[in-house]
Amino acid sequence: MPDSSHVYWLVAAAAAAVALAFALPRFVGRAPGLPGTTVVLAVALPVLALAVAMALFPSGGDDEIPGPEAEGETYRARLVAHVASKPRDGRAWVALARLDMDADRFAEAAQHFAKAIEVSAKIARDPGVLCEYADALGMAQGGRLEGEPAAAVERALALDPSHPKALEMAGSAAYERGDFRKAVGHWRALLPHFPEGTAARTELAAAIDRAERRAALTLPPAAASRGG
Repeated sequence: MPDSSHVYWLVAAAAAAVALAFALPRFVGRAPGLPGTTVVLAVALPVLALAVAMALFPSGGDDEIPGPEAEGETYRARLVAHVASKPRDGRAWVALARLDMDADRFAEAAQHFAKAIEVSAKIARDPGVLCEYADALGMAQGGRLEGEPAAAVERALALDPSHPKALEMAGSAAYERGDFRKAVGHWRALLPHFPEGTAARTELAAAIDRAERRAALTLPPAAASRGG
């Protein structure tokens, strides 16, 4: 339904058309071969058509994503209805995925992030969303990053090699699979993102130290596989 502003413009345009119907013959008269009524209609009808278009199809770019005026499951239901009617709205799929992550519905969140990446080239190039997708995939498989989650993180790093979340997750994935040297490399690249003296930097430095100690006691993955 058009809102009050669009109704205003529709009424205003109709009034202008009526005024033209009375005023135009005084100035235009009857052009040869073109009856005066036709002249009036030729001017008034486009005005009315424009008014109707403004009322029914307002400008403003993409469709609005439903806002969280109603929280929780009600808001989620509105998003579900929105993506059902507009399945190529990538932003709405991301909003739905984030709701599911907050509710610990990790498998559903992963599916919705995947849909957003599928329908929107812009979202598919967003390293932050790719990391969220990897996180959802990882949580859906018990908190492990091997397989698809690690692949999504690698895609994020390829887009932005200095992306903090991608570096953190790439280091975690490497540590998980026993590639401690690679974990150290990713986490050392992440370290400058945290100011000196912050708890986050202290925790990361401790993780780097643990990974370095384990790397010193472990063969690189390639050498270990040859030895096996």
